[in-house]
Amino acid sequence: MFRKPFHTKPQSHLRSSDRRKLRAELLAAYPSISEEVVVDLIPTKEGKDGGGEVISAKFVTHGGEQGVLYVVDGQPILWKDLSGCIFPTVYTLWRIPAMLPTIMTHGPVLQKLFDGADLMLPGVIIPAEGFHDFAYGDVAAVTVRGSPIPMAVGTMTVSSADIKKSRYEMRGKGVKILHTFGDYMWAHGNKSEPPELDFVEVGDADTSGSWTELEYNPSGASTPIASETLPASMQNLNLDGSVHGEIEQNNEEAVAKETDTEVKMSPAEMDQLLEQALFTVLKSRLPDDPKAFPMPSSLLYSNYIVPCRPRGTLIDIKQSSYKKVGKFLKAMEKRGLIKLKERGGETMLMSVNRQHPQIIEFVAPRKVAGDEKPAKPEGPADGSRSPTDSSKTNGKSGAGETISAVELYKASAKECRLFEEIGASKDALFTEADLRVAVTEYAEMKNLIDRANPRMVKIDAILCDAVLKKDEYQSVDYLPRDGILQRLTERMQPYHELHLPGREPEIRKGTLKPIQITVEQRQGRKTVTKVVGIERFGIDPEQLAGWLKVRCASSTSVTPIPGKANAAPVYEVMIQGSKVKEVCSVLEKECGMPFTGGKGSAVSSRFVEVVDKTKKK
Repeated sequence: MFRKPFHTKPQSHLRSSDRRKLRAELLAAYPSISEEVVVDLIPTKEGKDGGGEVISAKFVTHGGEQGVLYVVDGQPILWKDLSGCIFPTVYTLWRIPAMLPTIMTHGPVLQKLFDGADLMLPGVIIPAEGFHDFAYGDVAAVTVRGSPIPMAVGTMTVSSADIKKSRYEMRGKGVKILHTFGDYMWAHGNKSEPPELDFVEVGDADTSGSWTELEYNPSGASTPIASETLPASMQNLNLDGSVHGEIEQNNEEAVAKETDTEVKMSPAEMDQLLEQALFTVLKSRLPDDPKAFPMPSSLLYSNYIVPCRPRGTLIDIKQSSYKKVGKFLKAMEKRGLIKLKERGGETMLMSVNRQHPQIIEFVAPRKVAGDEKPAKPEGPADGSRSPTDSSKTNGKSGAGETISAVELYKASAKECRLFEEIGASKDALFTEADLRVAVTEYAEMKNLIDRANPRMVKIDAILCDAVLKKDEYQSVDYLPRDGILQRLTERMQPYHELHLPGREPEIRKGTLKPIQITVEQRQGRKTVTKVVGIERFGIDPEQLAGWLKVRCASSTSVTPIPGKANAAPVYEVMIQGSKVKEVCSVLEKECGMPFTGGKGSAVSSRFVEVVDKTKKK
């Protein structure tokens, strides 16, 4: 849990009432310790010399786990998870060794725990008197043979009754490790060593089985130990926690059960999975219409590659050797599969070489992970909105066909945890209606709806990160659902899905910018009308100029507007005279631009903005 750096949020000093509450919770969770010990651990008040300072801070680990950390005089003593369970740190356990029940292991196995592994039952030493009673999920400390000093904290993944029922066969996982000596939680304190390490010389240690056979490397690298120096009871022990001779028996039961949730793919395996998903996309999932390009790499990854992974697998670009989507796509470009271009700071897919021998030879699977829920290729996977069908036609818009757009939102880093809690992908795109359903579903799942006023929702740690500002962390406890929805839409990344007549729907990043019609005077009292921004709606400037020339009975011109390098060209269509109504009429009739409140009323269309510079202020 704390094997990698974790992030803490603004700290706050605990008041006397909060200290009393924390001491009461600690005594209730661990009744074996006395009240005097708890008072010594969590002082009642801060001394005149500055000692006894108690600080709390919310934290988020690299894996997304959240909780509250309690620090006394700069030393982390406890942390509390979102469910309210209290866990002591090794600093606290060194002061109160009997606070938790202990599980004993060997020194070399303990080193693997320092490296991030969980404690497997084959690596647990069975006491002569047998195990004390413990249940699944109980908090436990891990010690090394020959010493009572706790070196790690975790939760039991098996009960003592189950172990006794299996006649001590010791298969599978025993303890899920959360915190160890030497991890980043330990480094958050004064980095002191366990009490006995102050006078024990590791180099002179007896390797006959005492805990001093451990060689701790602060850098995190394991120190290999020759098997000849180990006692007979450890000769067959693997450092991953399994025992030769038992592994064949354990493999089908314990190991297979854990593989579904805990086995991580190697970078080479993840690379192969990414390539298979990409080949599936290039072979059969990308549209043939050239108007689908250029396509942002982020859209290609989230809406095509991720859904096209094989069923029962998960794709994470960070677990591959590429680490980033852009680097992966550039490697595929070097192989001649695709063509890319940098545009506006983002990598764009320009075209696909469908005649490449590897694409031709590749046999795409009939069903992929994204087929488990009905979605079209352009639609994002895992709970997001799918584009609707649209017939493919050429030329003008058909009868009754109009331009439409749907605003979409994508979670940024602070909102990801909220949607992961309800089972949605962090790459999914949501409409405002989807967000309202998601907020309601999360509030009901976490029992956050106020019974007295169902419109109000209690703000927990996840909603706090998603919708509150830093100065609101301690002051805002409830918000109305509409208020949460509004804050989410303001914080999330905007996208939009554009439906153009005769084309497949397109999902684009950012908010939709309207066509701008400007009326201004030039050369004295001469008036002209300029139209800019029609390219984003699939309107050809030359064709629009031709329609306007006939409709307005006036001269027109098309002029390129200087822009950024490598950006798509943008043109300005200019008509002589004040022709706003005529322009809107042509846009409505020929291009399918919707207007409300009367035909040709530009002010009533969300896709058209009119600026009249000829009117006196």
